[in-house]
Amino acid sequence: MVSVTVHQAGWVATMAGPVLKDGAVAVAAGRILAVGPAAEVGQRFPQAAMVEHGDGVLFPALVNAHCHLEFSALRGRIPPQNELGLWLEGVMAAMAGLSQDEIVQGIEQGLTELWQNGVCLVAETSNTGLSLPFLARSPLEFHYFHECLGFHLRQPGPLEIDFDVFRGGLARSLANFSAAAHAPYSVSEALFGRVAEWNRRYGRPSAVHLAESLEEVRFLRDGDGFFRLLLQKLGRWRTDYRAPGLTPAAYLDQLGFLRPDTLAAHGIWLNGEDLEILARRRTWVVLCPRSNLYTGAGFPNLPELRRAGVRLALGTDSLAGNRDFSLFQEMLLLHERFPDVPVAELLAMGTINGATALGRDKDFGSLTPGKKAAMLFIPFEAGGDFWEDLVRAGAAGNITWAAAPAKEA
Repeated sequence: MVSVTVHQAGWVATMAGPVLKDGAVAVAAGRILAVGPAAEVGQRFPQAAMVEHGDGVLFPALVNAHCHLEFSALRGRIPPQNELGLWLEGVMAAMAGLSQDEIVQGIEQGLTELWQNGVCLVAETSNTGLSLPFLARSPLEFHYFHECLGFHLRQPGPLEIDFDVFRGGLARSLANFSAAAHAPYSVSEALFGRVAEWNRRYGRPSAVHLAESLEEVRFLRDGDGFFRLLLQKLGRWRTDYRAPGLTPAAYLDQLGFLRPDTLAAHGIWLNGEDLEILARRRTWVVLCPRSNLYTGAGFPNLPELRRAGVRLALGTDSLAGNRDFSLFQEMLLLHERFPDVPVAELLAMGTINGATALGRDKDFGSLTPGKKAAMLFIPFEAGGDFWEDLVRAGAAGNITWAAAPAKEA
């Protein structure tokens, strides 16, 4: 007989319906059986073990939809910058000075911090594969995006020609493994097509960094500036390159890369036509607001994204360009910048939206019967705005795991 545990708290915020005062969540074998008023759930499962969490809220575990664990060893080594180019140069120089042991230690510390911040599912972006075995051994569920770079790679053909990782059976057999294109200034037109084709062949989502800086906009418009100089320095410049004269979003749309299963990180420098494109293609934009400030990239215009109907999720990016992996801190900053945006929407960006973007909403993102029992308890006294109080408590680090299901093999 499967044992049942009923978790009770002053509040249950399911992110799939009204907030329940004096609510309860029944759990068995790592899955949610029932959610409702504590008295009703208790009556339904009279033999269940009861766990009373007290004043506070039971809340679905978080989804970090954009992260770079392999930069975790750079925490505090690169100061905040006023321009993304300066930050990028700092990252490249600092990474070159790290040993593999230091990088691995950073990955392990980053995974621990994600868990401590209430993350159950993370979208990791890497171009080395170093983080993949550590993700597999961690308690976190994940989607791994292997990032392809190659502004000089103009030939057609399968990704396996230029990227060894796609030759092995692991990439094809893991349903949570995708190809990703780094950015419009570092990936050729042909390589964008090859990445998209691989993901479509195996039914995987795609990812890209999009409209992160004004220099990216300038490069696609004029073909010059910081990114041209960087490509020349790296030996990847193409002398026959002609700028498309398009915005980053319009350019990727022309290439057919923007789809409902594409995650576009950052989305800062978007005009009205770009917003219409992203909304029409139902592409996910993953905001990383604290990282954007840290790196000098800019700041996303959340009200315009919302008005256009763009689908939104939330990430932290890396510890080379952020102070920690707290999604609640990301929500709090967006709330302080845009107080008219409902706080419940910000919480949805870090839960159900992120799970949906990664195709994992059947398991994560809300406290709903049938889903995995990935559940946090956040102690607080609701005295004013419930959602704001919740975000501030989470941002203060008042997070414990109420239930964490075993990861499936």
